[in-house]
Amino acid sequence: MATVAERNRSERSGEGIVFRSLQAMLSLQGQVRTLRLAKKHIRSRHAGLHRSVHKGRGMDFAESRMYQPGDDIRSIDWRVTARSGRVHTKVFEEEREKPVLLWVDLRPSMFFATRGRFKSVVAADVASLLLWKTLDDGDRIGGLLQNGEHVEFKPSRSRSAALHFLRELSDMTRGKPVVERSRSDLQASWTRLRRVTQPGSQVFVLSDFRQANPAALRQLAMIAEHSQLTLVAIHDPFEEKLPATSGSLRLTDGKRNLLLNLGLRLWRDRYAKRVEQTAKTLQDFSRSHRIPLVQLSTADSDNERLLKLSRGLR
Repeated sequence: MATVAERNRSERSGEGIVFRSLQAMLSLQGQVRTLRLAKKHIRSRHAGLHRSVHKGRGMDFAESRMYQPGDDIRSIDWRVTARSGRVHTKVFEEEREKPVLLWVDLRPSMFFATRGRFKSVVAADVASLLLWKTLDDGDRIGGLLQNGEHVEFKPSRSRSAALHFLRELSDMTRGKPVVERSRSDLQASWTRLRRVTQPGSQVFVLSDFRQANPAALRQLAMIAEHSQLTLVAIHDPFEEKLPATSGSLRLTDGKRNLLLNLGLRLWRDRYAKRVEQTAKTLQDFSRSHRIPLVQLSTADSDNERLLKLSRGLR
């Protein structure tokens, strides 16, 4: 029987590779400053710290235009009025809040890696970074955690709510994912995401996008019509390209084993074509709907991941 110390060492050895602890996600607050998230005009009903295309009295000057009946005389632009000879009034941009939603994929396929860390751990790290960045910006953060079922968190600025989100996320990276009932599970979850997304929100979808069929992708396209959507695709190098060897390779999920004969040229060619087509489908979807796509690898270092995020979200 293992001692407590042995169990603790075993626990520590898996942290950051096969699961992510709450303490580690809390420590990611220090990396937030390196992210340069794009600031775009948004629409929302609540006051906050982000600009909106809605015009009114607010923090930032937008433009001057001809005076119209009903305009506040306190907003008259006397300089433009004197120069043009016609009464002009100042128009301001209201600063408004931007709700942020995270959809985090924790289905069975995310619990995989041949290098670096599990895809689920990469997703947890990115979600943590985005969460802390959102709170620093004064916005509300919420999301859905999908592991075959889903756990939903309403957008909130509360730190206690954020900690609850991270605690649940950490537990899911340690726990056994729920096996999907069908390929429609992804479509159903993104349909739910679409229904809870308010117009003007910023939405991040963190996934390996396995089983992202056209019906599921249509849900994301509809979200992008009224919100700022960003896709964060997470892959392992093995999924993108098989090792250059003619030997055999054994894969396991802890219960089942799969023996791959990498020397079969026909099988390797079919695998390569399928990978290429899958990647092209996602890239074409992103391009056609003008949705930013960030590509991350399980083998990325912390600095590489931050650089890709800052470039992709700029």
